This record gives sequence, structure tokens and C-alpha cells, in this order.
Amino acid sequence: MNRRALLRVMAASALPLLPGELLAAPRLAVIVHAKNPIKSLGADELEAMFKALRRNWPSGQRIQPFNLPPRHGLRVAFDREALHMEPDAVARYWIDQRVRGGQQPPTQVPDSKLMLRVVSSLSGAVGYVPANEVANGVKVVAEV
Repeated sequence: MNRRALLRVMAASALPLLPGELLAAPRLAVIVHAKNPIKSLGADELEAMFKALRRNWPSGQRIQPFNLPPRHGLRVAFDREALHMEPDAVARYWIDQRVRGGQQPPTQVPDSKLMLRVVSSLSGAVGYVPANEVANGVKVVAEV
């Protein structure tokens, strides 16, 4: 992520950061259940999963994507990097999907601790957390 993107994330998160902390901002680890056979996910696959364009894992099991709240700094960073969309564009995308009778957006969880618990509990789940918070029960399949 470049410096400009980090500054936008900082502003969106409403968490004050000191200048030296910009360089220390964590990468996001995309995580799945530890027993998911997937070894890695590419950028196109992530975008398709989090836009509900891809609904099943290769095994046929339903993909269950999880997101942080819309204005959460990590969510803003994820949407920009993985979906190539700003927060307002993501909101419009899901409104359009609902109007057209399309898919539902990923389920929201309030923070990365709950994200870890949910993904480690559900075999079809996919989510993201700061790379430095990855814990047992999940597997990292991509970084953004």
C-alpha cells in the first residue's frame, strides 16, 4: 500500500497515528478455516468472493465471506486493495445488488478478534485480519 493509501486509511479509521506509525501499519492477511484445502487465493478470486460473484469453494462448499464494518479502517483498506473500490462505491454496489435481487453482502463482524473466532469456527469462511494478529485455527491464503 502506498503512502497516499495509508493516509486515507488513517483518516477513515478515525484512529490517530503518529508519522512513524504509517510505516508500521500492518498488512492484511486473508484467512480461511485451518482445514480448508485452499493453499492460496489470487486477487481476482478475492474480488469475486467479496462481491458474491464466486459462491462456492472448488469442493462445492458454500463460501461464507466476512467483512469488518464499512467505515472501519481495515475494511476501507481491504476494499481499496482487494475490490478496487472506495467505501461509497462498495455501498452503492450492494444497494444495486439488492435492487436487482442479487446476492447479499458479506456478513459483518465488529472487529478482528471476532473475525478470527468466526473464521476458525466455520469451514467455508473467509475473512481478513492484520497479519500480526493471525492465530491458531486459521490459515493465511493471501495478503493485501
